[in-house]
Amino acid sequence: MTTLEKQPPCKCVVRLTTSQWHNADGLHLKRSLKYLRRQCVGFNFLDEDADMAGTAQVFERITNLDKCEDGIYQVVTCNEWSCWETPHIIEDYDYKLVPI
Repeated sequence: MTTLEKQPPCKCVVRLTTSQWHNADGLHLKRSLKYLRRQCVGFNFLDEDADMAGTAQVFERITNLDKCEDGIYQVVTCNEWSCWETPHIIEDYDYKLVPI
């Protein structure tokens, strides 16, 4: 399959959870995105990007993470950028959580 042919659709679905606790060391806050594998379809771009670029860089690129409450979301790409030389190839992008 060439890059110009139609690619199969990708769907990455996650559960966002927030945990808060304290102990003798201090106060703690944890936010987690867990893949809902039965609802994910095709290539998991979020997992691939975390493996290649690191988890910190992926979390930084989720544009609305701070505004989202716990729940189930589909991860979509946004702010896509293409080079003028190769407009059909996406060079860079961010992520957005869309409630399901």
